[in-house]
Amino acid sequence: MKTKSALIADINALLGAVKDKFEDDEDGDAERDYMIERCPPRLRESLRTLPTLALHLLAHLEGDPTGVVGLAARSGQLKGTVSKQVQRLVEAGLVMRTPVPGNRKEVELALTDDGELVARAHDDMHVEMAAGVGDFLSRYAKADLEVLATVLSDLLAARRVGVRLTPPTAASESVPLRGSAR
Repeated sequence: MKTKSALIADINALLGAVKDKFEDDEDGDAERDYMIERCPPRLRESLRTLPTLALHLLAHLEGDPTGVVGLAARSGQLKGTVSKQVQRLVEAGLVMRTPVPGNRKEVELALTDDGELVARAHDDMHVEMAAGVGDFLSRYAKADLEVLATVLSDLLAARRVGVRLTPPTAASESVPLRGSAR
């Protein structure tokens, strides 16, 4: 039987190996390939070159136009970061800016028809990914999944101080993820 410190060392090594295994590499990007297969050829270049954050912002515009400040709030990103990504999305023809009547400074952001296609492909990709994770994890017992959910939630709530990971504080503990049943 392994000691607690040996198990911690094993887990640390496994986390690094899992991260390395699933990071994008020079052989391609399966997520972008998935979306490219589901979109017209005219969108291939945009899908290959737009930052991942820009693609994620499309989901926050689906069905509900908003301004840059609203999009920043919805996405949990900084206003400046969102503004930069919105410019890229506008240049790619996926988002349009429309002036807000009676307000010279404010513009409303909405998806173009192409933006809706990309957003739908992106949503479908995440549904497929979640189904794959569900299939993979379904082989484990409920108790095992509860432990895993707790560990991952604690990892998400932890802070990095320099190169060290520090445990979550009482205020940040047990923060359920969106869609979590926890």
